[in-house]
Amino acid sequence: MHPPIDRRTFVLGALALSAAACGGSTSIAAGDALTPDRLAVRFPDGFRAPSVAVVGHGPQRFPFVLVASDGFPMVGETPASINIEIIHEGETLEVQEVPVRGAGQFTPFYPLVFTPPATGSYLARTDFSDFDVEFAVVERAETTLFQAGETLPGFDTPTTAEPAGVNPVCTRSPDPCGLHEVTLNEALSNGKPTALLIATPAHCQTDVCASNVEWLIELAGDRTDINVIHVEVYEDFERDVNEGGGLPSRAPLLAEWDFAFEPSLFVMSADGTIVDGRHFAFDRDEMEEMLAMI
Repeated sequence: MHPPIDRRTFVLGALALSAAACGGSTSIAAGDALTPDRLAVRFPDGFRAPSVAVVGHGPQRFPFVLVASDGFPMVGETPASINIEIIHEGETLEVQEVPVRGAGQFTPFYPLVFTPPATGSYLARTDFSDFDVEFAVVERAETTLFQAGETLPGFDTPTTAEPAGVNPVCTRSPDPCGLHEVTLNEALSNGKPTALLIATPAHCQTDVCASNVEWLIELAGDRTDINVIHVEVYEDFERDVNEGGGLPSRAPLLAEWDFAFEPSLFVMSADGTIVDGRHFAFDRDEMEEMLAMI
């Protein structure tokens, strides 16, 4: 388990607010008789952490996991899909059949995707639970999370040649990845589309952490028609936490953008326009779908 971290300086991972951290016991083995008891968020719900879901910018994505009656997230046999009713101001907006994602890769999750008609409080309701999950949608100005259709700002992200104070520039083990050759500024000026992944292989904090960097190497590492960039989350975790006993400082990019979560994957056109972005929890198939967009 990692030490307690202040909300403003700790990257909240996938914001699994009821999940155990990496290394904790969250497993329910395949074949167990436990059944789903309720939904749990793997995104900031707007109450325990500030919402990043906005109105007026198209579909928003809300990943949930299933929690069994023993209180642990289900990671064994989970339903292929679940029905989620979306309620706003006492009225049902729609009922979606949401397919499972991440099965066999990490804790399976169910990404609800819909376009909120207004700001305010929403409820997610299922037919297997007596507990509704409340979450908030806010105005765009209330979050720093960039939206599809916006232009991602440039930044001199750390490279192998110029780590810009980030140590190590990549925490992949045993060898760092090769996705630190160009800065985001360079990528946005060379006429190629770009995939930018913010993730920390060594310091994930939640049960929906995944092998994001490995997938990116596999799916896009050999492509020469796009820029592929990985950015670490912490400036120097070993210095701040293991040696200094303090809180880990965010890497310069996350501090500049005021990001308090990971992982995030952005895919952008050659002019820097965001084609798509996925955050908090996404699986290998989703990454492959995103990379096919550029």
